[in-house]
Amino acid sequence: MRNFARAIMPLVMVGMMLSVASHLIAGALSIGLLTLHHIVAAAVYTFCFLLLLSLLVVIESVLLVRKYIDKDSGHVDLAALWRAVVKPSSIVVGSVVVYLVVLAISGNANLVEVYRTTSTVWYDKALWDLEEPLFRLVIASNALPVAFWEAIYYMMWVFVLLVVAALVKTEKVSSYMELAIAIVLAFYATTIIAMVFPVAGPEYYHPELFGYLDGSLSRELQEYLGRHQAGEVRQNGLLYGTMATPSLHVALTAMATWLVARHWPKALWAAIPWTILIWISTVVLAWHYAVDGLAGIAMGWVCIALAERIVRLSQGRWSAGEIRGPQLEHAPAAARDQMFEQQL
Repeated sequence: MRNFARAIMPLVMVGMMLSVASHLIAGALSIGLLTLHHIVAAAVYTFCFLLLLSLLVVIESVLLVRKYIDKDSGHVDLAALWRAVVKPSSIVVGSVVVYLVVLAISGNANLVEVYRTTSTVWYDKALWDLEEPLFRLVIASNALPVAFWEAIYYMMWVFVLLVVAALVKTEKVSSYMELAIAIVLAFYATTIIAMVFPVAGPEYYHPELFGYLDGSLSRELQEYLGRHQAGEVRQNGLLYGTMATPSLHVALTAMATWLVARHWPKALWAAIPWTILIWISTVVLAWHYAVDGLAGIAMGWVCIALAERIVRLSQGRWSAGEIRGPQLEHAPAAARDQMFEQQL
């Protein structure tokens, strides 16, 4: 239990500090530190994580089952197979991490309320003037149905949770803690940047040009968020306003892809095209300008770097295996994963 607490402590501290700070900054606009919507959303995301983790377990079991077939009886040694593919402690830690991440990012809704009520100058014109030819091309091409791009766009969280599940499954503790903390940092950073440089997005700047979105889920959500921005819909803790720069979708996808590159470089043939498709979908669905994707990648890199530093510092304070203190702090990620996992 003590080592379990040590593993999640950096995430808890970052989440608490950012949530409390957002609550204090919002003042009378704050909806509080924790709501029922936050708790339910955290449970839903944790359930999805467990489904994806179960999928990975099933796939690995199928691949390894032949090694656990008794040659004499022909029966599968299910107990041995289970021990080979499942480590209960990792599942518990992974589930708690996902739950805490959602609770931590929910506190960002208080900053969203500050953004909603204080943003009076918008910089969409500058970005639209820069990218108008691109959007005219997108509008004229109509190459693929909106449903295709929506499927890509809304599968972003599936990809991120799948990477988290893979990191948990392979016991890469430092890496999934870094990704978890980076996700939290990215949510708050997005809102802070939006407060300094408010950009609503193409759909809100020239809605008349995106008629092909009529009847789509994206159009419905954009209208709903527009009503929230206007104060017609009450904040429930899950609404993140009409902020386009930087693209959080692209940032989260890029961060997950960087972790794929660290541990499974051969899988980049799928991860990089997926990141590009996510980026394109944000433009086709008029949520973002193309440059928002570049800003998202830059922000994601900063968040990953900060998260890695936080995890290194926290692990450097505690002993883990044979490496202690500053030695652990500067150890390679793979070594830190292995030694820290042994303590869970």
